[in-house]
Amino acid sequence: MNFKKLLAASSLAGMTLLAAAGPAQAAQISGSGLHWFQGQTPTVTNNGSSVEASGQVAGAGTSIVANLDVHYTFPVTCFNPGKDIGPVPGQSGSGTASGSQTVQALHGNASFDITVPVPTSNTPPPHACPNGKWTAVVGPPTVTSATVTVNSSNGGTLTYTQTF
Repeated sequence: MNFKKLLAASSLAGMTLLAAAGPAQAAQISGSGLHWFQGQTPTVTNNGSSVEASGQVAGAGTSIVANLDVHYTFPVTCFNPGKDIGPVPGQSGSGTASGSQTVQALHGNASFDITVPVPTSNTPPPHACPNGKWTAVVGPPTVTSATVTVNSSNGGTLTYTQTF
């Protein structure tokens, strides 16, 4: 076999291998590689009047939207307009406060830091007290959990929940 035929056969075999490998590589590249940077999940801190979440992701594409949902409960105390002494417990209430942050990624990495205040002016749930003549008083909220969700421009999603 002369050199030209050997070169043509080698080139054809090489192009066949590249064509076979090409789609598999493209599928890996087009899929989301979003992950917590160096395997570190976010830090979520309950400061009493607010909750803060911070962290870093990699494989984010060009940007991320980080969301923080803070779940809380609050007690309801009912006061009878009659002559009974003392309040009676009513039905407790619950709520969710949210915040978000959009961050441009640098080389696929992005950091976020979100603080969400915990609402102190909550409305008692309907029928929290035995009847409408009773007065419902809402107590201070207690944070039960916080969920961080990160959505990337390349279609990836990460979720982390901290229970308190």
